[in-house]
Amino acid sequence: MRHAIILAGSLLALGVAEAKELKFTFATTNGLQDLSSRAVLRWKEALANRSNGEITMEFVSGGALGGDQELLQQLATNEIQMHVAGPVVVHRLLKDYQCLEAEYVYKDDAHGMTAWSGALGKEVSDKLKQRYNIEIVAVGARGARHVTSNKPIREPADMKGVKIRVTNPLRSQVFSAYGGLPGPLAISELYGALRQGVFDAQENPIPTIYGDRLYEVQKYINLTGHVWSYNVITANSKFLAGMSAQQRAIFDESLRDAVAWLNQAVVNETGELVAKMKQEQKVEVVQSNVAAFRDIALPIVEKFAEKNCRAGLLDDIRRIGS
Repeated sequence: MRHAIILAGSLLALGVAEAKELKFTFATTNGLQDLSSRAVLRWKEALANRSNGEITMEFVSGGALGGDQELLQQLATNEIQMHVAGPVVVHRLLKDYQCLEAEYVYKDDAHGMTAWSGALGKEVSDKLKQRYNIEIVAVGARGARHVTSNKPIREPADMKGVKIRVTNPLRSQVFSAYGGLPGPLAISELYGALRQGVFDAQENPIPTIYGDRLYEVQKYINLTGHVWSYNVITANSKFLAGMSAQQRAIFDESLRDAVAWLNQAVVNETGELVAKMKQEQKVEVVQSNVAAFRDIALPIVEKFAEKNCRAGLLDDIRRIGS
């Protein structure tokens, strides 16, 4: 009997020790040089250090586990535990909120960040949890989306006949109105498509243009600033619920620090990245007529929102910015 009690106690102690370990997979389509990936790698190191090795992350970048659609499916089923991208969660999973990343709906970066990190962002997170067991755990800066191309794009008319890769149906409508020929493509295939001439242009924030080396196969960065975008960091609800209180405290605190680093890096390094691209590939920067692009886009966004987005969403976004 005494041996049985000792054995049971040993097994119990082993179980407690095992429960302390938290291993998870964080996947993204972003390249390793993207600022979001650099922030995640900093977070990975901080998690291991602050937990004395009890919390360990496997970070898989560059779409090695699939595109964003596949990664979100894996996230919902807890095959991966975390994911970061632009707001693909609203474009792929909650389409009635996709106007949270629509053309010219934010007056500036702070307006958009307030929307995403406040009540509207919580509303999205709650819906994701109810429907897909996914939660937004942080939102970080990403910057404005700009058009890159092989000819200068100063006015909307310059888009006429330009084959441009875009990421969602609303953006397709907007760039069609500019005269472009928009089409979808996974970002993992974009570099090759631009190099081979399948597309003439694409649009992304500066950190992504640099991180995915898109500037190597484009001649111009056109500062259209048509969308303020954000890095939305999501996690599986079951994964979050399985943490101990101490693990969750370390998780939350170190994630806040990593996102703070990301936000500052986007501010500090965007200009530096543009300078690097100009130096390395002689890319030219074009000051586009933002007002002209905005005037065409906004009526399209309004009409799209009436049919496709949650009632009152654009009004809520405007109130936040007033």
